[in-house]
Amino acid sequence: MAEVKTTVTDVIPMMTKITEHKLNGSNFLDWSKTIRIYLRSIEIDDHLTKNPPTDETCRIRNFIHSEVINLINYCEFVKELIDYLEFLHSDKRNIFRIYNVCMVFYRVEKNDRTLTFYFMDFKRVYEELNVLMPFSTDVKTQQVQREQIVVISFLAGLSPKFETAKSQILYDFEILSLHDVFTKVLRTEFPITSHPTSALVSRNDSGR
Repeated sequence: MAEVKTTVTDVIPMMTKITEHKLNGSNFLDWSKTIRIYLRSIEIDDHLTKNPPTDETCRIRNFIHSEVINLINYCEFVKELIDYLEFLHSDKRNIFRIYNVCMVFYRVEKNDRTLTFYFMDFKRVYEELNVLMPFSTDVKTQQVQREQIVVISFLAGLSPKFETAKSQILYDFEILSLHDVFTKVLRTEFPITSHPTSALVSRNDSGR
């Protein structure tokens, strides 16, 4: 009589794998789409609009890289988790993320990829750019978006010695005008090391 072998997965069903790729900070759009499809497939997509007592937060956390997990440790519900991740990675005010996506969009290259994969990657970046900078009929919104693009283009052309100033501007949620950005960067090129009056007093003291 043949021996019947029992494996662990026969006793404990393997946990459903939501996605092949963990959220790493740069793939939020694709990752969030997969999570939403998963929640709809198990008929609990209402978790995205309210905070029910039972949720899939713990399971979803298994598909997020550890460096991102540290940012959302306090989130208890799926809605809270997704909302905060969306704020971090696709918020319209996140100029740093807009900058990174624009850099990829305008500098994307085919390299050794097939034409199909090149197109798919290009379209993915284009879709994320549309999420960050959606088309609007509001004139003020259009003006803000145009100013963002101009600022990003200016920052992208700066030499590495302005990297600190660039980072400070990109991490600021307030959208600065091109003139303000130029002024801020200019201060780092010619920093004021001391007040002229202070320097004069120092010279006078040393001459006594």
